[in-house]
Amino acid sequence: MHDKKVEIIYFYSDLQEDENELSNVSKKISQKRRDINIHLINVDDPRNEELAQLYEVNIVPTLIFLTPRGEVAARLSIPLSAEEIVQEIADKVSAGKLPNPSVEEKRRKILESLKNINRRSDLTDLIIEQIEDDLMEAITKSEITEMVNSHISAVNHTIRDLEEIKKILKKYQKPHETFVV
Repeated sequence: MHDKKVEIIYFYSDLQEDENELSNVSKKISQKRRDINIHLINVDDPRNEELAQLYEVNIVPTLIFLTPRGEVAARLSIPLSAEEIVQEIADKVSAGKLPNPSVEEKRRKILESLKNINRRSDLTDLIIEQIEDDLMEAITKSEITEMVNSHISAVNHTIRDLEEIKKILKKYQKPHETFVV
């Protein structure tokens, strides 16, 4: 089987999921796969605030897969009950296929470039946060490419929509008054 354990940190909210049910799912997975160790972290518990910040958990549920050396190998916003996906990712981590250095480099470059954007509006913030979240979940180069293409399309549609909104609002804009100095 596998030599070292894959550590999985599952961030959840007790407002959305029942801790007892999660414990049962966790036990079921751990019994099937002795190489998987699952840690359930309730983000509503103030004692877990630092851990959630450390792993930049903005949404729940979030699954963080760690390599035996403690590196983040994968991060997904899926429920723990998605056992097939959990096991598939754990297999890739165990086999040393995750994290993939070339994927990590591409992700790092995109994230670094996004930091240079002037965030003048809440909409810009929202778009960048969504891109960052989606980027963190991409495991392969093709997933990053697909995510990038999807966001480019969404941004293009949003620009067109905003231009239409601007035209409508300009019709009702109060004319500029001239000031005499």
